[in-house]
Amino acid sequence: MSETAPSPGTPMVVESAWRDQAIWSETANRLKTELSSWRCRAAVASVLGALLATLAGTLAGLGDAWWWPRTLLALAGAIILAVVPYVVKTKTSKEQIGAWVRARSASEALKETIYRFLLGAPPFGPQPAPADLVSRCQAVKEKVQDLGALAATVEPPRKERPLTLSPEGYVEKRVTDQIDGYYRPKARQNALAAKKLHNLEFILGLVAAILGAASGFEWLSGLAPWVAVVTTAGGAVTAHLAASRYDHQAMTYFATAERLTGLRDVWLAAADRLAPARVAKLADDCEHAISTENEAWLAEWTREKDPTPAGPAASA
Repeated sequence: MSETAPSPGTPMVVESAWRDQAIWSETANRLKTELSSWRCRAAVASVLGALLATLAGTLAGLGDAWWWPRTLLALAGAIILAVVPYVVKTKTSKEQIGAWVRARSASEALKETIYRFLLGAPPFGPQPAPADLVSRCQAVKEKVQDLGALAATVEPPRKERPLTLSPEGYVEKRVTDQIDGYYRPKARQNALAAKKLHNLEFILGLVAAILGAASGFEWLSGLAPWVAVVTTAGGAVTAHLAASRYDHQAMTYFATAERLTGLRDVWLAAADRLAPARVAKLADDCEHAISTENEAWLAEWTREKDPTPAGPAASA
């Protein structure tokens, strides 16, 4: 295996590759945080704008004494509702999402390449050459050269990464860590987030239906404008749920955790598990499972979806 007879330059080459991976991982994290923040702000702002506009309309029936408050509320609501589409267009655009997805894809591709190299798994051989690792990592980085200005601002946190790896170490640091430290927690986190938003979506829809029915009575006709506010809030929740892909991510994360668990347990139960060919196959199968999830994730996030929150009655 590659751990037993490394080339003299191998540790430094692997360390450099890990640093590149950390840079692109942190770049992706920053881009995702920014996207999520702006998406939430846009959703809240769309509801606030509708609320202010409706409140201004309600004050219209209270006499001239409320002229200034009514005007200010109407102006603030109009400005907010006008700004929301611009913010969504510039801060949560397809290009912004694409930059995040590509940075994350580069990070995961570099990580996969390094682990395959350390285990001597395909496309590397039992005694992989450091030059091969360098060239393959370089090919990954060339695909995101246009994002270099973003990556240049990143100073990744220091973290211990393996420079050599035994089969048992691979199972512990890569496979089990991905199962218990990433995929299962992420599946649960996304499933709970989706459930909360679905519940909120249902409640807002129910409230809108109740207000709509109640406003049909003359003595409750003043409730009619507020139906639009609740409907706007429900639309914002629906748009946020669709843009966040919580349901899809929960399913894919859980499925990948199950697949990796099966591959790991089959290998642990094999009498010849330490045979070089068996170890190489383990790494190849596990990395393929992870890359398959990454490809599905990439396809989902690059699929067209409207992240724009609804107006009054659009990716670790």
